[in-house]
Amino acid sequence: MMNAFGKITSILQICFLTTFRVDGKPCLNSSSECHHVRMPLVSNKLNAPLVAELDATAMNQQLATYIRDDIESTFSKDIKSLVKKEQDGIKVSMLQDYSSKLNKTKSEYDRHISKIVQTLKAKQSELQLEISDVNKNINESESTFKKEITDLLSGFEQRQESLKLAMLSEYLAKLQQSQETNNQKINDLADNLKSQFASLSQSIKEELTISTTYLQKQGNIFDDWKMNLMDKLHGVFAPKNYKDCSDMKETIHESGVYTIFPDLKHGTLAYCDMSTDGGGWTVIQRRIDGTTSFDRNWVQYREGFGDSQKEYWFGNKYLNLLSTNGKYELRVNLIDTTNKMTYAAYKTFTVSDENSQYKLSIGGYSGTAGDMMVYNNGNKFTTKDRDHDTGNGGNCAKSRGGWWHRDCGIVFLNIEMTKNKLYWNGFFYIKSTMMIRPIM
Repeated sequence: MMNAFGKITSILQICFLTTFRVDGKPCLNSSSECHHVRMPLVSNKLNAPLVAELDATAMNQQLATYIRDDIESTFSKDIKSLVKKEQDGIKVSMLQDYSSKLNKTKSEYDRHISKIVQTLKAKQSELQLEISDVNKNINESESTFKKEITDLLSGFEQRQESLKLAMLSEYLAKLQQSQETNNQKINDLADNLKSQFASLSQSIKEELTISTTYLQKQGNIFDDWKMNLMDKLHGVFAPKNYKDCSDMKETIHESGVYTIFPDLKHGTLAYCDMSTDGGGWTVIQRRIDGTTSFDRNWVQYREGFGDSQKEYWFGNKYLNLLSTNGKYELRVNLIDTTNKMTYAAYKTFTVSDENSQYKLSIGGYSGTAGDMMVYNNGNKFTTKDRDHDTGNGGNCAKSRGGWWHRDCGIVFLNIEMTKNKLYWNGFFYIKSTMMIRPIM
């Protein structure tokens, strides 16, 4: 290190002598402006001063080159070595200082952490104790709350039951009171109605007796007046008591419902067909739409029933009156589901009286429907309450209506149309008309 400083000092002295002692300043201009310097030199052997003429610029350049080379070769290495050594020393010193501080900091940090841990443990213990106390308090509070709730619910249920019983008792008392009041009102009303009804019934009976007596008197007066009128008009006009529809054929030409007198005294309504095969037919049975029930008893078939404008049965007693006081023919018109008509005609038709159960005599068939009523010939009339059929299967009229049944087969035109269609010779029909007229 000292060698380097010595060399640097020598070089600086030379530079001072050669550069700054020539005319007080170095030659910095071009070579033409620079002056040659004469300076004494000392010989290395003789130590005698020599005079040499030096070129200052060239010398400066050489000196600079020498200094640079020497510095690069010697000073640079020493400086680098010195710098590296100093750097290493600084690094070691800094590392030692940092390590010392780090160790000190770590110790302090460890002590601080230890204190924190101890503090946390203490806090944790305190917290656990507090949590335990809280849980204990909660459990105690929960038990107390449950007990209070149980007691409250028990008391509420008891009060609720008591309230229900009280309300029910009050309601029953009011209901009983209301029922007693209503019963009394009903009894009073019933007594009042009974009294009024008895009074009204007595009044009606008295009025009815008076009205009946009056009507009987008026009826007798009317009958006397009618007989007198009939006697006066007899022979003046044509007979008014038509026995059947054929009697009025000369004066009435339109089909419809008219009053006829089969016994020439008592009138009854009948539908008169004035158009079929010359007209004059008295219709004794008609089925067109099923609106009239033919499920009737003996008396109803005897007297007749239904609506003469629509569906009806003329009455067996009238059939007897007409057919036994003259020779009558029968015509049966049948219409199927396609509105096609077929018919059966009989030249003989007689119905006996009630004592003979309105026995049928029929014969002389012609037509297109088939001679099926021949199976009814000689049979008595059967209704649901009087069984005169010859079959062994029960009363045919109960299922097939009143008729001159033999064994419930072949023909039944009075069956309920809600149960089945009209039946003739194995075929079903939706409409039928039975009519009679005297044979001239």
